[in-house]
Amino acid sequence: MKQEQQKHPTPWRPRGFIQWLLTIIAVIAFFFISIMTYYIWNPGGFPNIMSALGAGALIIPTLLLSITVVIIILLVLAVWRKALIARTILIPLVLLLSFLTVEPIIEMLHYAKNESVSVSLRSHFFGKTEITSKFTQDVVYMTTSDGVELKLDVWPANEDSKKPLHPAIVQVHGGGWVEGDKNRAPHWNQWLSELGYTVFDIQYRMPPHAGWKDEVADVKSAIGWVAEHADAYKIDPEKINVMGRSAGGNLAMLAAYSMGDTQLPPSSNVPSVTINSVINVYGPSDMEKVYKNSPSPDYVQDVMKKYIGGTPSQFPDRYKILSPISYIQSKTPPTITLLGTSDRIFLEEQAEILDRKLKENNVPHELYLIPRVDHAFDAVSNSLSTQFTYEKVKAFLQKHN
Repeated sequence: MKQEQQKHPTPWRPRGFIQWLLTIIAVIAFFFISIMTYYIWNPGGFPNIMSALGAGALIIPTLLLSITVVIIILLVLAVWRKALIARTILIPLVLLLSFLTVEPIIEMLHYAKNESVSVSLRSHFFGKTEITSKFTQDVVYMTTSDGVELKLDVWPANEDSKKPLHPAIVQVHGGGWVEGDKNRAPHWNQWLSELGYTVFDIQYRMPPHAGWKDEVADVKSAIGWVAEHADAYKIDPEKINVMGRSAGGNLAMLAAYSMGDTQLPPSSNVPSVTINSVINVYGPSDMEKVYKNSPSPDYVQDVMKKYIGGTPSQFPDRYKILSPISYIQSKTPPTITLLGTSDRIFLEEQAEILDRKLKENNVPHELYLIPRVDHAFDAVSNSLSTQFTYEKVKAFLQKHN
């Protein structure tokens, strides 16, 4: 009797190629999804591949949904082929992925409702923005002393606007101060131009071709060029706004807040311009604290050393001079800041430090800490977080223009 029992494997043991294959895939999926879940709930470690996947899961609405569908298909196959171990692993994975997919959506819908913002769940999953606007590329706004041409793209304001002069927005791209280029966010440029703003999407020099003051100097030069060419582009020189995302948000604030400060002059002979307002989308405000406290220290410290030339202990003055909060005073332009609470590059403290400093100086400002979204949360043009951001930025610009 004992010998007969030994000859027949238990029902749990995989039998045949299909059961073994499903079991192996289920085990791999378990470890893969477990690590991804860790980086979703503990954002940091960028650019580690699993951290990047965790970021993608928070940014791209269809990513988790697609993974969930794949796991459900595997579960159906496991049930059909009676692969009991695979089934036992896949059932909790389906439940976990369903939670990871639904929970951020519920948080975002609740937050939007509390902020009186209407968002569309259909657009979140199925919306798509086509770039159809015509814009002028590669307008040279400055040539450096060593012959490098810095260029910008011009997205004209919607012609349906009845205003003879349009407000302008100078768009500063992100990329950790060391990479990136203009036209990195065409959906933003098109959306803003359709609202009636002429957008100037600019380049600036970066390491190794730029010194630590050159990036903000180039941004100021671009702003000055826009002011000098206000008549040519039919813009109101008293309504020049500056916008940036990530490092671009930092540079936008720095250029606007330090306008006229002799420590940070423009890189060309242009006038000082009074900035009308600043749109800061997940840009940092205190450079020393960014270096010390980022959830992704390897990445952040590397790019900051390339940008600034060394560490805060080596160059404390540079870190202070390049921190937007160093220049905040009563005449600082109105500022709106949006940051995700799951940002794996910059902590919420960056927005909170900025908020306190603006409040202390009675500067009109708005702060939105968007729940369960990551760095670059607006990369998908129709996501719930982007819809929310559009509405808040639209209201802010209407208020100050």
